[in-house]
Amino acid sequence: MLTYREKADVESDLLDLDARPNLYLSIRNLLLDEVTSQVEGDMPAVKELAKGIREEISIHSATKRDPFKEVAGVDAGSHILPLASRRFAVISALVYSFPSGRRFFLEPESFCFPYRIEGGRLGGIVNSRREAKLYETATQYVESDPEARLILVDGPLVFSNWWSRAGGEADRLRLVNAVRGFLDVCREKGVLVAGVVKRPSARYLVYNLGLERVTELPDSFLLLHALKPGERTDIFSPRSAVQKAVRATPFMDAIGHPIYSFYIRLSREWSIPPVRIDLPAYCLGSLDDVADYCYGSSVWRGIPLPIVRADEEVKISRRFIGEVYRDIVGRVGRTTGELSHLAPYWGEGQWMGA
Repeated sequence: MLTYREKADVESDLLDLDARPNLYLSIRNLLLDEVTSQVEGDMPAVKELAKGIREEISIHSATKRDPFKEVAGVDAGSHILPLASRRFAVISALVYSFPSGRRFFLEPESFCFPYRIEGGRLGGIVNSRREAKLYETATQYVESDPEARLILVDGPLVFSNWWSRAGGEADRLRLVNAVRGFLDVCREKGVLVAGVVKRPSARYLVYNLGLERVTELPDSFLLLHALKPGERTDIFSPRSAVQKAVRATPFMDAIGHPIYSFYIRLSREWSIPPVRIDLPAYCLGSLDDVADYCYGSSVWRGIPLPIVRADEEVKISRRFIGEVYRDIVGRVGRTTGELSHLAPYWGEGQWMGA
């Protein structure tokens, strides 16, 4: 019980809070001022850079056409189930063939992690294993002799040196072997491959153009202002850009396939920057076909439709994991009666409906 004086102190504090400016209003005003000021300051430089980029590189127009009878989209998903005792991660990957609607996937995988593995390192492990699962699934799909002549991977074929530190050595080796094996099989069977990077944040083109000291902005933002809808850049080498920045490219060297990239603006929306398309060297002869297909099939927020379908099928939502958690509670309750072993990681809000 609070004493009379303690109650008076609490009431006094509440009155003081009411007298202060509203916190949300203060945050709103701060962001309005800061972001507006930043945009106004950047505008002249961005326009000049965009103009210079158009003059410096070759710009090509894509045509909305469908040169492929069947295209497969590949995506992977993951989620971490945090209990008070330990964390469980689950990963999966799926291939969606368009327009047939066929689905192909391998058995999902789960991993258990103690809390002594900090969040950043855990994220690296899960990300590395999820990407490896994606390429392993895609490899088995190609080996099953599908009809698809083009496979769109939701993610990069170019890996920066950050991946050289993601997860443990076994995880990195698994990813390298998965990517290399996938590209080997596709080249052998004559299947085209393109990695579609929807939210690129890299500065590969900036480095290739020697603009790294001129601007800190990423490629995609600059090209949003340099490219018109349906336009793409010429190809460039991300590996060369990384070598200019840090000289060594051990991860990309280990994959053993030269990868080239181009940016293409697939949407008229002002809020959707160009995507980056990564192509193995053996696919460059079909560059225009790939670009045209991506442009023609990007009917939803600038994302090629096979990628959209694969993403919808493989996504592991928080709501789904919450339903699975409740099923686990029911089973453990029936078999052991010791529900405290399923105590969730407690936060400030309700978690998983517990």
